[in-house]
Parts: sequence; structure tokens; C-alpha cells
Amino acid sequence: MAAIGRDLADVSAVFLTHEHTDHIRGAGPLTKKYDLPLYGTQGTLDCMEKHLPPGARWNTLRREDEVTLGDLRVEAYPTPHDGRESVAFVVHYGEKRLGHATDLGCVDMTVLEKMRHCDALLVESNHDPKLLSAGPYPWPLKKRVGGDRGHLSNQACAGLLHQVKHERLQTVVLMHLSEVNNRLDLVERHARQGLEGCSARLHISRQEAPTPLFSLA
Repeated sequence: MAAIGRDLADVSAVFLTHEHTDHIRGAGPLTKKYDLPLYGTQGTLDCMEKHLPPGARWNTLRREDEVTLGDLRVEAYPTPHDGRESVAFVVHYGEKRLGHATDLGCVDMTVLEKMRHCDALLVESNHDPKLLSAGPYPWPLKKRVGGDRGHLSNQACAGLLHQVKHERLQTVVLMHLSEVNNRLDLVERHARQGLEGCSARLHISRQEAPTPLFSLA
């Protein structure tokens, strides 16, 4: 946050997609230090409650709930992932929409519906199937990552972008890249194929640094 000129004290809330450790590890310390409200499904809470400090401000979301925070409306929707009750989000600000789709093993009709007509997209491009197959992961983990309740491949991400791109789409950020089973050149090539004919700017997020701030016209 400091690297992009923002202060955690100014954060209004934290929304959790599911209970896997890489997504919840910081939630307890954050809410304890800054008294931040947390939002997530009951399934997520059931799996992570022991990681929360006493008195944590937990708010339970159903998988199709909407929450209003100031000028933002945050809409949850269910995702095909192997979390207990995983979700992703669409954030509305006036007429602007930001669609988020990470930690999902496949693109179903719900994902397509939520990602259409967005001004910005945050989309998972986790792995290349050939690199995953030949890589060092044990077979059960390979099967999980590449399955319908695992993570989106570069090709699946490109297919999603191809189906939801439109002339008003301004920004696409690719997220949740595997450091073991992916390469930046493959990520970019497939995404640009999916976005062919669309003028949206493309940014590939990295694990070791925050993305820049983007403005939507």
C-alpha cells in the first residue's frame, strides 16, 4: 500500500474470496491492527475462524449478496473452486463496473454473465497446461490445479476475455500467475489473442510488487 501512496488506515473493509491460506493469512493481523470489517461466506468463516482475533468484525455474505460501502456496491457471485464456499466479486461505482474472476477452475455461465459489460477486469491466468504437466508438482496437485475446480489456464483466460471483451473495456489485469507453471511471454500472448480487436490496456500483475493505480474514464 505504501508503495502506491496509500495507507492501510484508509481501507474501509476486506473482502475474502475463500479460506485458502494464501488468501486469509493476513486477514487476522489486519483486522486486529486496524479494526477492519471482514466480509466472506459462512463456509469461509467456518474454515478460518480460528485464525481471527477475538471480537473480529466478521460480516457473512451469501454467495449472491450485495454490500454497499460508501459509493461502492460490491456484488458477490459463486465460483467453481475447491474452497468451502468460494466467491468472486463485481464492484460497481455509479455506471462503472470492475469484474473480478480469480481462483476458478473453469468459466461457467455465471462467470461469463458477471464479467460482461465491465469497464475493468481482474482475471486469473494461472498456468500453462504443458508446463504444469511437465513441472515438479506431485500428480494430485497437478490434477487439482488443472481441474474444473482448480485454477484458470492461460488458454481458458484468453477464452474468457474473447467472450466478454467489448468496445468500452478499458483495463485488463491478469492475476494469480504461477511462478512455477507459467511464463510471462505465454501469459501475454494468450491474453492478447483473447483481446484481439479490443483497445483495452493489458497489465500482468506480479507477486513481488503491487500493480500501479489505474484510472477509469
